[in-house]
Amino acid sequence: MKRRPSREIEIFSLSAIDLFAAAMSAFALLTVVLMPYYQKEIRENTPENALSDLLRAAEDSAVETTEQRKALEEKRSAMQANVSDIESEETALLAELRAAHQALLEKRAEAEQAIIVPEPEAEDPGPTEAPALVSFRFLGMRTRKDDIVVAFDMNRCMGGHEASLSDVLERIITSLQDSHRLRIVGFQATDFGPRLATWPSSGGMEPITGASRAQAISFSNGLTRQLGGSASMLSAFDAMLAGPGEAIFLVSDGLPNPRANNGLRPQQLAQEITRRNGGRKEIHTVVVGNYFNYDGTVEFMETLAARNGGQFMALASGRNGVCD
Repeated sequence: MKRRPSREIEIFSLSAIDLFAAAMSAFALLTVVLMPYYQKEIRENTPENALSDLLRAAEDSAVETTEQRKALEEKRSAMQANVSDIESEETALLAELRAAHQALLEKRAEAEQAIIVPEPEAEDPGPTEAPALVSFRFLGMRTRKDDIVVAFDMNRCMGGHEASLSDVLERIITSLQDSHRLRIVGFQATDFGPRLATWPSSGGMEPITGASRAQAISFSNGLTRQLGGSASMLSAFDAMLAGPGEAIFLVSDGLPNPRANNGLRPQQLAQEITRRNGGRKEIHTVVVGNYFNYDGTVEFMETLAARNGGQFMALASGRNGVCD
């Protein structure tokens, strides 16, 4: 039997192997060329770069926080400066209030400690050729006038001081000499308007005699029992300035009501009465009552007297008035 020769089976030929080798070389070449681009993308997406970004963001945030903190510190400093200014203003205002209060206390102490003593009259004054030129004192106030008008404020706030008022009026009347002539004017503002009560009823001047002095004291005591309303000083002074009399002695608590005096406040009222007087008559003022309880009463009466050639006197009352 004839032997069959052996056969070798080859899947790839030499040409196919060459083709595969060329393809693999091309792939390797492309891989080498594109490798830097892959590395760049990898670096951008690695956690280290992400941490770098976070670090940069944290640094930016720290800068912003520092700036905000600086701004807050500036605002805090400004607020502290404002608080210091406010405290300084409060301290200055407190000092002014304390000074004003101390001044008021000093005025009150001076008023309470004032002792009013009429100067004694000489037993034998001696003859005088011109009696009208001889000065005379009423409650310590000096005048050279013979025709005297006593103006009595009958407003309701004088209530409670009737005894002091009667004493003051009686002391003025009993101090008058035979050479004087007297007129008494009581005034007040009622619901029906200003009211005047005058003595003598004729509206003129009454010579001082024993009988007329007693009548004047009785009339003035009757006025102290008719207190009410408010003080209509402006209309009362118009009547007294237009009537007889050379010197006016005003007895009041120094609390004129602006509504009863054309809306004028005390200092304005003193200025207006002075303008209307025009220096024709002396105006002396006597403030009676607890005048130290009210601001401006003494100043009003002092101003009115000083601007009209008169003198001022303050007589404290030991009792409380209706308006105290």
